[in-house]
Order: sequence, then C-alpha cells, then structure tokens
Amino acid sequence: MPIARTILVSFVLIVVGVTAFWLGRITSDSHGEKGERAVASATKPSADSAAAHKDTNTEPHGHGSESKPQGLTLTPEEKTSIGLKTVSADLRPLENVIRVAGTIKPHPDREAQVSSRVSGKIVGIFANVGDSVRKGQGLVEIQSAELQKLQVELIQAENKLILHKAELERIQRLVESKIAAQKELIAAQNQHQAALNEIQGLEQQLVLAGLSESAVKKVRAEKTIATFSVAASIGGVIAERNVVLGESIEPSKVLFKVIDPAVAFVEGDAFEEALRELKIGQKVRIRLASYPEDVFSGKISRFSPTLDPQKRTLRLWVEVANSSGKLKPNLFADLNIVIGGGEDVLTVPLEALITSESGSFVFVEDRGSFRRADLVLGARDDRFVEVKKGLLPGDQVVTDGKQQVYTKSLIARGGGAALGGHAH
Repeated sequence: MPIARTILVSFVLIVVGVTAFWLGRITSDSHGEKGERAVASATKPSADSAAAHKDTNTEPHGHGSESKPQGLTLTPEEKTSIGLKTVSADLRPLENVIRVAGTIKPHPDREAQVSSRVSGKIVGIFANVGDSVRKGQGLVEIQSAELQKLQVELIQAENKLILHKAELERIQRLVESKIAAQKELIAAQNQHQAALNEIQGLEQQLVLAGLSESAVKKVRAEKTIATFSVAASIGGVIAERNVVLGESIEPSKVLFKVIDPAVAFVEGDAFEEALRELKIGQKVRIRLASYPEDVFSGKISRFSPTLDPQKRTLRLWVEVANSSGKLKPNLFADLNIVIGGGEDVLTVPLEALITSESGSFVFVEDRGSFRRADLVLGARDDRFVEVKKGLLPGDQVVTDGKQQVYTKSLIARGGGAALGGHAH
C-alpha cells in the first residue's frame, strides 16, 4: 500500500510539471507576437502620413506655384553676350496675306539718263558710279566743234554789235546837228537791231546745246571759247557710267544713269486667282534675304492692264520709302499683301519658334530662368503664329538668342546635338 501511494504521488507530480511547462511556453509566445506587432505598428507610417509626404514632395511647378521654377539660368553677362530679347505671347489678329515674289526696281519717276545734246570729245569726268550728286551738278566736260563754231559766231556778232552801236550813236549826233538825214538814222537803227537779234539767236542755240547761261555771258564778255559740261538732271546716285576720258560721243549715247534711291518700286507677279482680292493702296510688307531682320512697308501703287499670257500672272508695283538705301535695284524680295484681318488669337512671333523632330517649341523666361514650352500650333501669317496649347497670355518668349539658350539647355542636360532643330 505505501508503495502504490508513492507511485501515484510521483505520477501526479510529473503531470503537473509538464502542464506548467507547456502553459509557460504558450504564454511566452503570445506575449512575443504582441510585442512584435507593437514594434511594427510603431515604426510603420500611416497611409495618411505617407500620402501627405508624397503630396508635399511632388507638388508641380506652374503658374501660381510659390516654389522656385526649374530651368536654365543665365547670368546678366550671358544674356548680354547672346543679345537676348523676349516678347510677350499675346492676343493678336492674324492677318490674311497673299505672298508674291518680287524684284526691286528704280522708281520710274526718279531715274534719269544723262547724255550730250551735241557730238564732241570727253575732256573731263567729275563723277563715278556710287557718287551722290545734286541736280545741276556737272558730270563731264565736253569739247564740241559744233559749239565752238557757234561761240565763234557769237563773238563775231558781238564785235559787229559794237560797231553798229558806235555807228548808230554817230548818226544820232549828226541828225541832231541837222547834218545827216533821218533815213540814215533809221538804217543805222536797223543794223543795230539786226546785230542784237543775231546775238540773241546764237545765245539760244548755245543754251539749247547745253552751254550754261553764265558760260554764254562769259563768251560775250571775255571773247573766249569755252568747253561745256553735261549736268545731272536730278539729284541722286550715279548708277551707271558709260564713258572714258578722251572718248568721242554722239547725242544718242547715254553717258550716265542717275537714280534717286529715296523711293523704290518693288515689282511682283500675282497669280490670276488672287485678282479679286487685290486693290490699289493695299498695305504690303517686304522682306529681303539680304536683311532678314528688316521689314519694309509700302502700298500697291499700280497694276499692269494685262496678264502675262504664259505665266498667267498680273504684274503689280509697290511704292516703298527707302531712306536706308537697302532696297537696291534687282534684289529679290518677298511681298506679303495684307488683304484682311481675322479674330484675336494667342500668338507668338515666328522668330521665336524652334522646330525639331519632336515638334515646335519656344523658351519662356519665368522668374529669372528659362524653360522649354512645347506648343500646339494653328494658323499663321508672315509675322505671327497661333498657339493653341503650351502658353498663356503674357508669357515672355525668347526671340533673339533662342538658339544659344537651346544649346545651353542641351549642354545642361548632358546630351543631344548642340542645335538639334531649326528656327522659323
């Protein structure tokens, strides 16, 4: 009995110990899992805080943003060195224009051909091509046998006049003294008047031949034979010189051509489809390949009364002020005839555009830096292009210096060709 009780007590003690062991293990595992969850919960950010953090760091830059704009920055020295200029994207009316090719011509009312009225020999030349001359200025000096003969006759007539005048005065004294008859006085008066008439006729011939009135008076007074000069009939610039020293010339020869460049004609040919749109007085903008930065303004002055039968074009002439002298005869020109205007649309100047394989874009100056703005374009005329998307009114777009800004932006990004696009 005592042995059986001892065995039973030992078994109970073993069962109690095993149970306590497993209960302790379960309790430990439960507390560890809860701890790990508590640590994870403490270190993991909430969804709201993550979203707020993301919004704070990814706020886009744009109009109205208070953050500093991202783009290319240039120093004042760099802006000056590239000649940087900007213009405002603005609402403007796009004009309807007809484009016509043309050529610069001298104004027909401001061009003169200089020639001699008599044959002779060139003994002096006083002007060359490109010289500016005034109206009445002598261009060449001519020695003419024809004029020399007339001058000799004038000198002889002057001598006869002196004799006839002396004879008339003598007869008058005799008549007053009742020594000579009245008919002798009348005869002397007739001879004197005939000499005056002869001199007057010779003077007119010399002036018509080209000798100046002052030179004619000098011939009469000094009894010398003078050469004569051919003068410019208008003020302007010598465009042609067709004589050399010692050359014998005839009245049919053109010695010089003088043009007044203050006003020029631009001659163009418009296709017959445009005839109903064209009118006298319409404004025309002219551009030259020689001076692409300049725009010259003029108005249609006249039309040809007929069409060219082969080209089916109408010739027109545009009168243009040319104070700068850049409109030189025979230069090619592009004429943009304004025939009407449209509604106001957002536009930028054509010279602001840069075109690459990916499309057209401009550079916008935004608070001291320059950013690229890709554009969706619409209609255009010869000066502006419509911007449908990519800019807002008032944006300052780069015109002069845009290619240098483009190059610097490519270098800053570290890739691409230096000038990957071309400008319009």
